[in-house]
Amino acid sequence: MNASLYFELVDAVTKIDGTTQLRMVADRIATTPMHPLERRVLERALRARTEALDLQQHLLASEIVRTSMPEAKPLMARG
Repeated sequence: MNASLYFELVDAVTKIDGTTQLRMVADRIATTPMHPLERRVLERALRARTEALDLQQHLLASEIVRTSMPEAKPLMARG
């Protein structure tokens, strides 16, 4: 594989910021002829980026839920 194309794909993986870009880069990697070792490295980077995006979305959703709920007031004992 041409080294410049390889590094272009590596850069594309690191710049993914959504599911549309993720699918586009995954398709490019799947259809680009390359050495098996290069493919494994790029697929590993793609999986890591996918997991990072999933974690980011999970944390964002948790933060939205946390901030949208009213503050819980402590129970006071009557006596």
